Amino acid sequence: MMQERKIRLAIFVVIGLLVGGIILDALSRFTVVNSAIATLVRPINFIVGGAASGARSVSDFFTSKGTLQKENAALKTENDDLRQNNVELIAMKAENERLSKLLKFKELHPKYELMPAKVISRDMGDFKDVILIDKGSDEGLRLNMPVVNASGIIGIIDAVYPHMSKVLLITSSRSSLGGLNLRGDSRAAGIVNGVAGPDLSLEMRNLARNADVLPGDTIVSSGYTGYHPEGLVIGTVEDVQMDPGGLTKTASIIPSVDYTHLEEALVITNYAGFADFLREEGKDPNKNIKGGAGR
Repeated sequence: MMQERKIRLAIFVVIGLLVGGIILDALSRFTVVNSAIATLVRPINFIVGGAASGARSVSDFFTSKGTLQKENAALKTENDDLRQNNVELIAMKAENERLSKLLKFKELHPKYELMPAKVISRDMGDFKDVILIDKGSDEGLRLNMPVVNASGIIGIIDAVYPHMSKVLLITSSRSSLGGLNLRGDSRAAGIVNGVAGPDLSLEMRNLARNADVLPGDTIVSSGYTGYHPEGLVIGTVEDVQMDPGGLTKTASIIPSVDYTHLEEALVITNYAGFADFLREEGKDPNKNIKGGAGR
């Protein structure tokens, strides 16, 4: 019985091999059948292959997105750093230019002892007629010392504290100083006063009726009022008008100093004007000056 089962199994194996061989031979011989089978199988291959490709694409997309986000973050940080460095370089360049001009002023006026100071505050009121600097009595500053920069006269020390001082600008209505037309064939002299208001302007008042003062002329300090050395630039004449009575003229002056962007100043510490001497003697050098306020 056992022997018969083995014989039958062997016969089935032989028959199976024969049938498989016949089918394979038919597939190789009959291309139509082969093509039909391939056609039937192709959608399955497409779906399987597409799914695999889509999975790879999605994976690649998220990988690329993550990489781009990291690169963008790095570029943004680098851009911010470059922008900050650029701002600092521009600020350093501007400061170097201002300090170079102050140094040039010192070279052009070797007889003056100059105390450099930084502007630490500006008057934010309507008249904007004072600033604060970071030097005071502990650094040797005193009342009435003239304050300048490379462009010209800023003002005068109006109040002194241990480590800072208040500077009254020449554009203040409380300020007055002697002015002189720099043009050699004129040399017209007068008193320069600040004009009350936010415009930071100047007027040279009480000029003689025939005073030779023209738009474009440069006005410098005359030294006549005793608080400012002579020859320092005050500003440029913008306009000249005859006064209502027809006896005197008034010249409008554009200050040479840009008061709205002051950052550094120089205090002249060794100017010995006669104003303090007259005050000690009980005489005000500006007492009889119309519009003057003791500066």
